[in-house]
Amino acid sequence: MLTKLFGKKCDHPMANLKAAQALLADLPKNDSFKSVVDLTDWIETAPICRDCQLADQFSVVSLLDETVQPCARKLACEYFSLSDVHTFQGNRLRALLANLYRQIAQAYYLLFDRYCNDVKKGGAIRAQLPTVVARAVYAMREHLKYAAANYELHDDEIWRNLARFYQHAAQQGYLDTPLTLYPALSAADSVKCECAKLLAWFACDLNSLNPRGMHLMERIVAQYGSYIELSGNISNKSLFGFDLNHPQGLVRVNVGVIEHPMMIYVSLVGMQEKLEALIKSLNKNIVPKELDLGGVYTVECVLDAAQHVLTYLLDPPLRQSKRSEFKSVLNVVTGYENAFWRCKYIGQESAEYPSVQWTVENASASGFNAVLPDKKIESVHIGHLLGVQTAGVPRLGVAVVRRMSRDAEGHMHVGAEILTHRASEVVLYQGGGEQPALWLQPRVAAENGLVRLLMRADTFSMQHSLKTNFEGKDYLLIPYELQGRFSDCDLACFRAVEQEA
Repeated sequence: MLTKLFGKKCDHPMANLKAAQALLADLPKNDSFKSVVDLTDWIETAPICRDCQLADQFSVVSLLDETVQPCARKLACEYFSLSDVHTFQGNRLRALLANLYRQIAQAYYLLFDRYCNDVKKGGAIRAQLPTVVARAVYAMREHLKYAAANYELHDDEIWRNLARFYQHAAQQGYLDTPLTLYPALSAADSVKCECAKLLAWFACDLNSLNPRGMHLMERIVAQYGSYIELSGNISNKSLFGFDLNHPQGLVRVNVGVIEHPMMIYVSLVGMQEKLEALIKSLNKNIVPKELDLGGVYTVECVLDAAQHVLTYLLDPPLRQSKRSEFKSVLNVVTGYENAFWRCKYIGQESAEYPSVQWTVENASASGFNAVLPDKKIESVHIGHLLGVQTAGVPRLGVAVVRRMSRDAEGHMHVGAEILTHRASEVVLYQGGGEQPALWLQPRVAAENGLVRLLMRADTFSMQHSLKTNFEGKDYLLIPYELQGRFSDCDLACFRAVEQEA
């Protein structure tokens, strides 16, 4: 089909807008996946020819980009609605969308670079330059999102391009020029606003979120992007800095740091009121209609994402204990059910509940970092419960996956928080029913008699007390609070009252 775009004066595909419009007529009407495949190929080809007029190239790239956006949004909704994005279909969609946005960002960057290298000939797109740069930054953010969804290393070229875009826009006076990013979007935008959205979203610890959480947080940050402050002057509200001279990602701003002349500082304080209002609505089980999430998601998922942003806005978490570097091996089972049965039959090998060996890189009293034995992550997700056992130690510890990332070779690194170094299986009784649980030792706190138990997801209730037997003693468990929800279980706190025989 690309042969339709060869013109008489330029023997290169995507030579003119009229030819591109004719080509779009051949797109499949009801196959978004195939449409994105074709449009991605055409976008990759469009800005390459140096013999084509720059204005013509911009018109073609812009047309293809605007045409592909509805299809991309439809596929993104499908991807982030999957119960597990690490399936074949999930990986297929992620790879397609990641490549699409990489090609869009590259196409606009090539137009921008050609303009900068020959301003006289490029003057025809001077008025469109804010749109070129803003769309490039938007595509870079989307590309980062799909790379992050697979916990991949980010591309350093993104930071170099972002720094060049920002400096050029500031020097040429179009950093704050109002624009509409795409015809379907009515919200006012600017190059500075798009840069702020990318930096603020990326700063909020993506590796501690699952892919859906990354997407929802990106949508929430984009919703309130105009309230993010980027400034060359540091203040007590500045959380992160981005070095325009040495662009290598963001750095956290510490109290008393010396202001750097080529650093831009990111503050999220302006978003606080909006986020608190959003969280208030979500706590009432209401998702505001004006909140553009790119799909329909549960209130609980949206609430988690909003609270994550607010946490980083007010008080970014810091590591509380020092990690010690050493190498060791852990036998690990994943998931609540596997951990329960592994605990029950500790010391006995089980073909039904086998463990795998993870290599620990460093650890502290509260957690550890480990490398998975292969590059696949189908069985491990953020919020997954882990049953962990050191070789030769006759007890099972319990941890939860908090962070995931890949190294340059693609190996998966997992950061886990230790919930207990020793768990015991118990059976909980209520009325005529019973359910398994894990009792996290220490068994009873000295002062308040509170105990923590891991239970199957959505089984904890503040209205129902439970009974159990632990180490030969009967206990009445009075509900105290729900301390956490993980992927397949709840962490519940009870007041344990020992019962007389």
